[in-house]
Amino acid sequence: MQRFARPSAIRSGFARYMSSQGDKSKAVTAIHPAHEKEPLPAEVLSGAPASLTKRTVRIYRPSNNPMQSGKNANLKWRIDFDELEKGDRWTNPLMGWQSTSDAVSPVRLDFSCREDAAHFAEKQGWNYYIQEPQFRKIKPKSYKNNFVYRPDKLPFIHTK
Repeated sequence: MQRFARPSAIRSGFARYMSSQGDKSKAVTAIHPAHEKEPLPAEVLSGAPASLTKRTVRIYRPSNNPMQSGKNANLKWRIDFDELEKGDRWTNPLMGWQSTSDAVSPVRLDFSCREDAAHFAEKQGWNYYIQEPQFRKIKPKSYKNNFVYRPDKLPFIHTK
């Protein structure tokens, strides 16, 4: 007697076993409880060296480009790797550029929200800290404030 089940049914937690010689009315249905396990951290499965898995990363919201005045460009959160304490940097003698042996220092990862970035860093086994963004404080003022007399401040008058 041969029994079989489809692999997709086994993965979903429901398997139906049938005999190849019996009729379908005597089919046995077995329900396996779904195992709700926390997935393994990515550091276990990735095969990355141990020096990479225990890095410290900074989660922050990048500032706007100073050449642009739009406010919609800084809605993403970014992960950057901190520099190593060993100081694996040197100056290239020909051009004077800074070189490094750290392969992940130029890596930047963008996320739509802070929680996604923190969750990703936890799954990778990285230590992280979150740097809160600094918002501009704009004082409302009108055009006439440019010409208001202030005794403590001398006006600078352009003659040419």
